[in-house]
Amino acid sequence: MAEYIVRIIGYGLLLFVNGMIYYFLHSQFYFLVLVLMVAGPILSAMSVWVLRHYLQVEIHHAQDSYGVQGETAYFTIQIKNPTWFVSLDTKLIVNVENTLMETIGQQVFSVPVHAGKGYTLTLPVVATYPGLLKISVSRVYIKDLMGFFRLKKNVEQTAELSILPRAVTDIAYEKTALEQGMLESEESSKRGNDFSDVQEVREYIPGDKLMSIHWKLSAKRDILMVKDRVSMSDHQLVIVPELFIDQPVNLAAILTMTYSVILELIQEQTTVRLLYWSTNRYEYEDVRIDYKEELDAAFARLYYEKAYKNPSEAADHMALVHPEMHAYLHVFSDGQGAQMQVRENE
Repeated sequence: MAEYIVRIIGYGLLLFVNGMIYYFLHSQFYFLVLVLMVAGPILSAMSVWVLRHYLQVEIHHAQDSYGVQGETAYFTIQIKNPTWFVSLDTKLIVNVENTLMETIGQQVFSVPVHAGKGYTLTLPVVATYPGLLKISVSRVYIKDLMGFFRLKKNVEQTAELSILPRAVTDIAYEKTALEQGMLESEESSKRGNDFSDVQEVREYIPGDKLMSIHWKLSAKRDILMVKDRVSMSDHQLVIVPELFIDQPVNLAAILTMTYSVILELIQEQTTVRLLYWSTNRYEYEDVRIDYKEELDAAFARLYYEKAYKNPSEAADHMALVHPEMHAYLHVFSDGQGAQMQVRENE
């Protein structure tokens, strides 16, 4: 503000001196200078008012799908100016936020705005932690050509990019211990407890289970028909990560360990069942993962959750919500990074 006041006072003194010179000399040259000095601020003010009305800001990222922790991701901020007015100094207020990690920062960029084109700013961003990275432009301050003042325009444009953990291969764990977390569910006649999918319907063969008979179809065809089922939960490794945050680095370690272990397991053709506690819906999110694409998509959805302050929130609800679970792989933080252990459901 002081800069603008000094500039206005200085310009006023120059205008006064030029007016006095013209008054005493009656020179046409000084008259022309006086007219230009009076018209200049008016035209400058008009141009910035027009720019404020027509200026548009858009932001997007250049990645096809996801970013990776520690790698450079590029965001493009495009300022569109359909008018023939220009601004030599336009400030962009850019917010950088990782919503899951609860971290936020702000940067100010000063760029020119060209007539009829605008300006395109490319931002290279390296994410320190995995999570949902949001880059937003909240406000734009447009400076007039003569530098007397700025006008603010609220734009509120946001681009999101899911940052996946960088997979590591040096996580030490016992493969035999992981087998304790394998869930091998048997078919149950109880309603709502069928973990299998129907593969085909065929004629009854002596020795088939009575519970597999499709009674309605059998009545229509006057012959016993059987539903062949394939289990969807055999050899599923259940992994339960805690979305606990005391420090962003510890939650990042939990996510990295979870992602790396699941990636290694599905590469070995082991089906993984990812369970994490959602404070938004107060229930478990249950995701079956067989391929890397499913793993990436599951983490992208997980990033919209809200981290919690209870270090064992997910484990505390397991016995009540999933009593059928005998054991699972628990990924948690002890305040010094991430830990992993096979935990019995008690």
